[in-house]
Amino acid sequence: MPRRNLPSASLRPHDLAMLKVLVVDDNSNVQRLIGDVLYAGGVGQVETASDGVRARAMLARWDPDIVFTDWIMPVMDGLELTRSIRQAAVRKDSRIPNPEVPVIIVTGHRSEADVEMARRAGVNEFVIKPFTPAALLSRIQLVLTKPRPFIVSDAYVGPDRRRRVELSYSGPLRRMSDPDEVVDTVERVATRETISVELQALRALITARGGVDRDTLKMTYRVMQHTSFRARQVRDAMVHKASTLLMEYVDAMGGPEQCQGEVLDLHFQVIGKLIDLPEGEAKEAQILIAKLEAVVKQKTAKKRQAA
Repeated sequence: MPRRNLPSASLRPHDLAMLKVLVVDDNSNVQRLIGDVLYAGGVGQVETASDGVRARAMLARWDPDIVFTDWIMPVMDGLELTRSIRQAAVRKDSRIPNPEVPVIIVTGHRSEADVEMARRAGVNEFVIKPFTPAALLSRIQLVLTKPRPFIVSDAYVGPDRRRRVELSYSGPLRRMSDPDEVVDTVERVATRETISVELQALRALITARGGVDRDTLKMTYRVMQHTSFRARQVRDAMVHKASTLLMEYVDAMGGPEQCQGEVLDLHFQVIGKLIDLPEGEAKEAQILIAKLEAVVKQKTAKKRQAA
Protein backbone atom coordinates (compact mmCIF):
# COMPACT_ATOMS: atom_id res chain seq x y z
CA MET A 1 0.00 0.00 0.00
CA PRO A 2 1.50 3.40 -0.93
CA ARG A 3 2.55 5.57 1.99
CA ARG A 4 0.19 8.47 2.67
CA ASN A 5 0.98 11.74 4.38
CA LEU A 6 -1.00 13.33 7.16
CA PRO A 7 -3.76 15.62 5.88
CA SER A 8 -2.65 19.05 4.63
CA ALA A 9 0.99 18.24 5.33
CA SER A 10 3.95 19.44 3.29
CA LEU A 11 6.69 18.37 5.68
CA ARG A 12 9.49 16.17 4.42
CA PRO A 13 10.96 13.38 6.60
CA HIS A 14 14.07 15.54 6.96
CA ASP A 15 11.97 18.32 8.50
CA LEU A 16 10.66 16.01 11.22
CA ALA A 17 14.07 14.41 11.80
CA MET A 18 15.51 17.82 12.63
CA LEU A 19 12.76 18.68 15.15
CA LYS A 20 13.37 19.05 18.88
CA VAL A 21 10.18 18.44 20.89
CA LEU A 22 9.78 18.86 24.65
CA VAL A 23 7.08 16.74 26.33
CA VAL A 24 5.89 17.97 29.74
CA ASP A 25 3.73 15.63 31.82
CA ASP A 26 3.84 14.44 35.42
CA ASN A 27 2.80 10.92 34.35
CA SER A 28 5.90 9.01 33.22
CA ASN A 29 3.80 6.52 31.20
CA VAL A 30 2.20 9.37 29.24
CA GLN A 31 5.63 10.95 28.73
CA ARG A 32 6.93 7.73 27.25
CA LEU A 33 3.82 7.12 25.14
CA ILE A 34 3.91 10.59 23.58
CA GLY A 35 7.64 10.25 23.02
CA ASP A 36 7.20 6.89 21.31
CA VAL A 37 4.47 8.33 19.06
CA LEU A 38 6.72 11.23 18.08
CA TYR A 39 9.75 9.03 17.42
CA ALA A 40 7.63 6.57 15.42
CA GLY A 41 6.31 9.51 13.40
CA GLY A 42 9.84 10.58 12.49
CA VAL A 43 10.61 13.29 15.06
CA GLY A 44 14.36 13.38 15.63
CA GLN A 45 14.76 14.50 19.26
CA VAL A 46 12.39 14.29 22.23
CA GLU A 47 13.09 15.37 25.81
CA THR A 48 10.74 15.23 28.80
CA ALA A 49 9.97 17.14 31.98
CA SER A 50 7.56 16.33 34.81
CA ASP A 51 6.28 19.86 35.52
CA GLY A 52 6.45 23.44 34.32
CA VAL A 53 9.43 24.43 36.47
CA ARG A 54 11.58 21.61 35.10
CA ALA A 55 10.29 22.43 31.63
CA ARG A 56 11.49 26.03 31.95
CA ALA A 57 14.96 24.77 32.88
CA MET A 58 14.90 22.52 29.80
CA LEU A 59 13.83 25.43 27.60
CA ALA A 60 16.84 27.44 28.76
CA ARG A 61 19.44 24.81 27.91
CA TRP A 62 17.80 22.96 25.01
CA ASP A 63 15.57 25.49 23.15
CA PRO A 64 13.01 23.07 21.63
CA ASP A 65 11.07 23.74 18.44
CA ILE A 66 7.70 22.62 19.91
CA VAL A 67 6.35 22.00 23.42
CA PHE A 68 3.66 19.43 24.25
CA THR A 69 2.36 19.96 27.78
CA ASP A 70 -0.26 18.46 30.01
CA TRP A 71 -2.69 20.93 31.59
CA ILE A 72 -2.88 19.67 35.18
CA MET A 73 0.52 19.13 36.84
CA PRO A 74 2.03 19.83 40.25
CA VAL A 75 4.32 22.82 40.96
CA MET A 76 3.54 24.61 37.67
CA ASP A 77 0.74 23.45 35.36
CA GLY A 78 0.55 23.70 31.59
CA LEU A 79 -1.23 27.05 31.44
CA GLU A 80 1.15 28.64 33.94
CA LEU A 81 4.05 27.33 31.88
CA THR A 82 2.54 28.76 28.70
CA ARG A 83 1.92 32.17 30.29
CA SER A 84 5.50 32.32 31.58
CA ILE A 85 6.83 31.51 28.10
CA ARG A 86 4.69 34.17 26.41
CA GLN A 87 5.51 36.86 28.97
CA ALA A 88 9.16 36.62 27.96
CA ALA A 89 8.12 38.49 24.80
CA VAL A 90 7.25 41.46 27.02
CA ARG A 91 9.83 41.14 29.79
CA LYS A 92 13.02 39.51 28.57
CA ASP A 93 13.83 36.30 30.42
CA SER A 94 17.14 34.51 29.82
CA ARG A 95 15.45 31.21 30.72
CA ILE A 96 13.06 31.53 27.76
CA PRO A 97 15.09 31.75 24.54
CA ASN A 98 12.00 31.69 22.29
CA PRO A 99 8.75 33.21 23.66
CA GLU A 100 7.02 32.27 20.40
CA VAL A 101 7.73 28.52 20.64
CA PRO A 102 4.53 26.65 19.65
CA VAL A 103 2.79 25.16 22.70
CA ILE A 104 0.38 22.27 22.20
CA ILE A 105 -1.65 21.35 25.27
CA VAL A 106 -2.67 17.73 25.87
CA THR A 107 -5.75 17.64 28.07
CA GLY A 108 -9.06 16.08 28.93
CA HIS A 109 -10.60 19.56 29.25
CA ARG A 110 -12.87 20.28 26.32
CA SER A 111 -15.56 22.77 27.40
CA GLU A 112 -15.79 26.15 25.68
CA ALA A 113 -14.73 27.85 28.91
CA ASP A 114 -11.65 25.62 29.15
CA VAL A 115 -10.73 26.27 25.52
CA GLU A 116 -11.09 30.02 25.96
CA MET A 117 -8.96 29.97 29.13
CA ALA A 118 -6.18 28.08 27.34
CA ARG A 119 -6.34 30.35 24.32
CA ARG A 120 -5.98 33.42 26.55
CA ALA A 121 -2.88 31.81 28.06
CA GLY A 122 -1.30 31.64 24.58
CA VAL A 123 -1.70 27.96 23.65
CA ASN A 124 -1.33 27.23 19.93
CA GLU A 125 -3.24 23.95 19.60
CA PHE A 126 -5.05 21.25 21.56
CA VAL A 127 -4.86 17.46 21.69
CA ILE A 128 -7.76 15.95 23.60
CA LYS A 129 -7.26 12.83 25.72
CA PRO A 130 -7.52 9.99 25.00
CA PHE A 131 -5.41 10.87 21.98
CA THR A 132 -4.33 8.89 18.93
CA PRO A 133 -0.97 8.96 17.12
CA ALA A 134 -2.28 10.98 14.18
CA ALA A 135 -3.82 13.54 16.54
CA LEU A 136 -0.38 14.31 17.99
CA LEU A 137 1.45 14.30 14.66
CA SER A 138 -1.18 16.38 12.88
CA ARG A 139 -0.78 19.17 15.46
CA ILE A 140 2.95 19.27 14.76
CA GLN A 141 2.27 19.62 11.08
CA LEU A 142 -0.34 22.26 11.74
CA VAL A 143 1.89 24.56 13.78
CA LEU A 144 4.76 24.16 11.30
CA THR A 145 2.89 24.38 8.00
CA LYS A 146 0.23 26.91 9.06
CA PRO A 147 1.90 29.18 11.61
CA ARG A 148 -0.15 32.06 13.00
CA PRO A 149 1.11 35.61 13.56
CA PHE A 150 2.44 36.22 17.05
CA ILE A 151 0.62 39.03 18.86
CA VAL A 152 2.17 41.23 21.55
CA SER A 153 -0.26 43.72 23.09
CA ASP A 154 -1.35 45.06 26.46
CA ALA A 155 -4.29 42.64 26.50
CA TYR A 156 -2.75 39.48 25.04
CA VAL A 157 0.55 37.84 24.16
CA GLY A 158 0.57 34.73 22.00
CA PRO A 159 -0.45 33.27 18.63
CA ASP A 160 -3.30 35.01 16.80
CA ARG A 161 -6.52 33.60 18.25
CA ARG A 162 -8.76 34.42 15.31
CA ARG A 163 -8.40 30.99 13.74
CA ARG A 164 -10.95 28.60 15.18
CA VAL A 165 -9.47 25.89 17.37
CA GLU A 166 -10.53 22.38 16.39
CA LEU A 167 -10.49 19.98 19.32
CA SER A 168 -10.98 16.82 17.33
CA TYR A 169 -11.77 15.56 13.87
CA SER A 170 -15.27 14.16 13.48
CA GLY A 171 -15.20 13.26 9.83
CA PRO A 172 -16.11 15.19 6.70
CA LEU A 173 -19.14 17.44 6.84
CA ARG A 174 -21.77 17.11 4.18
CA ARG A 175 -22.61 20.20 2.13
CA MET A 176 -26.35 20.04 1.71
CA SER A 177 -26.17 21.65 -1.74
CA ASP A 178 -23.97 18.87 -3.17
CA PRO A 179 -25.50 15.94 -5.07
CA ASP A 180 -25.43 12.76 -3.01
CA GLU A 181 -23.39 10.77 -5.53
CA VAL A 182 -20.70 13.45 -5.76
CA VAL A 183 -20.55 14.02 -2.01
CA ASP A 184 -20.33 10.31 -1.25
CA THR A 185 -17.43 9.75 -3.64
CA VAL A 186 -15.43 12.78 -2.56
CA GLU A 187 -16.08 12.32 1.15
CA ARG A 188 -15.39 8.61 1.09
CA VAL A 189 -12.00 9.17 -0.54
CA ALA A 190 -11.11 11.88 1.99
CA THR A 191 -12.27 9.72 4.90
CA ARG A 192 -10.34 6.69 3.68
CA GLU A 193 -7.25 8.87 3.41
CA THR A 194 -7.66 9.96 7.04
CA ILE A 195 -8.23 6.38 8.22
CA SER A 196 -5.15 5.20 6.35
CA VAL A 197 -3.02 7.90 7.98
CA GLU A 198 -4.28 6.94 11.45
CA LEU A 199 -3.53 3.25 10.88
CA GLN A 200 -0.10 4.06 9.49
CA ALA A 201 0.76 6.07 12.60
CA LEU A 202 -0.66 3.41 14.94
CA ARG A 203 1.27 0.56 13.32
CA ALA A 204 4.49 2.58 13.47
CA LEU A 205 3.90 3.17 17.19
CA ILE A 206 3.26 -0.52 17.92
CA THR A 207 6.43 -1.45 16.02
CA ALA A 208 8.44 1.18 17.90
CA ARG A 209 7.22 -0.15 21.25
CA GLY A 210 7.98 -3.75 20.31
CA GLY A 211 4.39 -4.97 20.27
CA VAL A 212 1.03 -4.41 21.91
CA ASP A 213 0.88 -3.38 25.57
CA ARG A 214 -1.91 -1.88 27.65
CA ASP A 215 -1.28 1.66 26.40
CA THR A 216 -1.12 0.74 22.73
CA LEU A 217 -4.17 -1.50 23.06
CA LYS A 218 -6.17 1.40 24.51
CA MET A 219 -4.94 3.57 21.66
CA THR A 220 -5.83 0.88 19.11
CA TYR A 221 -9.34 0.70 20.51
CA ARG A 222 -9.64 4.49 20.33
CA VAL A 223 -8.43 4.52 16.71
CA MET A 224 -10.98 1.85 15.82
CA GLN A 225 -13.74 3.92 17.43
CA HIS A 226 -12.71 6.83 15.22
CA THR A 227 -12.46 4.56 12.18
CA SER A 228 -15.88 3.03 12.77
CA PHE A 229 -17.46 6.45 13.25
CA ARG A 230 -15.86 7.96 10.15
CA ALA A 231 -16.70 4.98 7.97
CA ARG A 232 -20.31 5.01 9.14
CA GLN A 233 -20.56 8.72 8.30
CA VAL A 234 -19.75 8.08 4.65
CA ARG A 235 -21.57 4.73 4.45
CA ASP A 236 -18.35 2.74 4.01
CA ALA A 237 -19.92 -0.45 5.34
CA MET A 238 -16.97 -2.83 4.97
CA VAL A 239 -14.44 -0.55 6.69
CA HIS A 240 -17.02 0.04 9.43
CA LYS A 241 -17.46 -3.72 9.83
CA ALA A 242 -13.72 -4.44 9.98
CA SER A 243 -13.08 -1.80 12.65
CA THR A 244 -16.06 -3.04 14.67
CA LEU A 245 -14.73 -6.60 14.48
CA LEU A 246 -11.45 -5.49 16.02
CA MET A 247 -13.24 -3.82 18.92
CA GLU A 248 -15.34 -6.95 19.42
CA TYR A 249 -12.17 -9.05 19.48
CA VAL A 250 -10.53 -6.80 22.11
CA ASP A 251 -13.69 -6.80 24.24
CA ALA A 252 -13.94 -10.59 24.06
CA MET A 253 -10.27 -11.20 24.92
CA GLY A 254 -10.31 -8.87 27.92
CA GLY A 255 -6.88 -7.26 27.87
CA PRO A 256 -3.50 -6.91 26.16
CA GLU A 257 -2.19 -10.12 27.74
CA GLN A 258 -4.85 -12.06 25.81
CA CYS A 259 -4.87 -10.11 22.54
CA GLN A 260 -2.56 -11.46 19.89
CA GLY A 261 -0.55 -8.90 17.96
CA GLU A 262 -0.91 -10.84 14.73
CA VAL A 263 -4.70 -10.73 15.01
CA LEU A 264 -4.66 -6.96 15.49
CA ASP A 265 -2.28 -6.60 12.56
CA LEU A 266 -4.56 -8.77 10.42
CA HIS A 267 -7.35 -6.27 11.07
CA PHE A 268 -5.04 -3.43 10.08
CA GLN A 269 -4.10 -5.25 6.88
CA VAL A 270 -7.72 -5.92 5.97
CA ILE A 271 -8.74 -2.31 6.60
CA GLY A 272 -5.80 -1.19 4.47
CA LYS A 273 -6.87 -3.47 1.63
CA LEU A 274 -10.47 -2.31 1.90
CA ILE A 275 -9.35 1.31 1.72
CA ASP A 276 -7.37 0.60 -1.44
CA LEU A 277 -10.15 -1.34 -3.18
CA PRO A 278 -11.72 0.57 -6.09
CA GLU A 279 -15.38 1.48 -5.84
CA GLY A 280 -17.60 -1.40 -6.89
CA GLU A 281 -15.36 -4.23 -5.66
CA ALA A 282 -18.02 -5.45 -3.25
CA LYS A 283 -17.31 -9.17 -3.73
CA GLU A 284 -13.61 -8.83 -2.85
CA ALA A 285 -14.51 -6.71 0.19
CA GLN A 286 -16.99 -9.32 1.40
CA ILE A 287 -14.35 -12.06 1.05
CA LEU A 288 -11.90 -10.06 3.18
CA ILE A 289 -14.53 -9.45 5.86
CA ALA A 290 -15.60 -13.11 5.89
CA LYS A 291 -12.01 -14.24 6.48
CA LEU A 292 -11.62 -11.70 9.26
CA GLU A 293 -14.88 -12.80 10.90
CA ALA A 294 -13.69 -16.40 10.81
CA VAL A 295 -10.43 -15.54 12.58
CA VAL A 296 -12.19 -13.50 15.26
CA LYS A 297 -14.77 -16.24 15.81
CA GLN A 298 -12.04 -18.87 16.18
CA LYS A 299 -9.93 -16.82 18.61
CA THR A 300 -12.84 -15.76 20.81
CA ALA A 301 -14.20 -19.33 20.88
CA LYS A 302 -10.83 -20.58 22.19
CA LYS A 303 -10.87 -17.86 24.83
CA ARG A 304 -14.35 -18.90 26.01
CA GLN A 305 -13.33 -22.57 26.15
CA ALA A 306 -10.27 -21.76 28.24
CA ALA A 307 -12.27 -19.63 30.70
